[in-house]
Amino acid sequence: MYRHAATIRLVINFALFQLCWLLAFFFQAQAVWAMLLICIALFFSHEKYLKQLLLLAACLPIGIGLEVFASYSSLIVHPHGTVPSWLIILWIAFILTFDSSLKRLFALPKYLGSVVFALFAPISYITAANFGIFDIIMPIETFYLAFSMLWLICTLFIIRIYDWLLIKR
Repeated sequence: MYRHAATIRLVINFALFQLCWLLAFFFQAQAVWAMLLICIALFFSHEKYLKQLLLLAACLPIGIGLEVFASYSSLIVHPHGTVPSWLIILWIAFILTFDSSLKRLFALPKYLGSVVFALFAPISYITAANFGIFDIIMPIETFYLAFSMLWLICTLFIIRIYDWLLIKR
């Protein structure tokens, strides 16, 4: 019975994040309120609220820092010149998947999860750029390599934070 409930929570967590991502992709700023509601649902889909708050407090600045660095270094050019609020909310939703649908990536040996994130995260950004959500003004190969390195560094920190919280809680 418990395993069944945990599986349902995992599926719900995954589906809610995908919904949030799709809202961000198709509607950006027009979806901010719906995305916030999804983040609330994601938060309450966990059993350990304090751990989720600590993950958000520790990891959200890293995610925002990644986006700000990407914007100011012209890896990504946002239409209004700054990191949009919907992207920050998407980071909140992403962080709220760490202890659920992405938990297995965080458990991979020798920080292999960071490598997986580094390989696949740029594809999401390239897709968004192809649909005009923002611009990538450098060759895609250069962007992919630079953004992969940026994600690798950031997710190494995020996984260290996650591991520390796992030990502490």
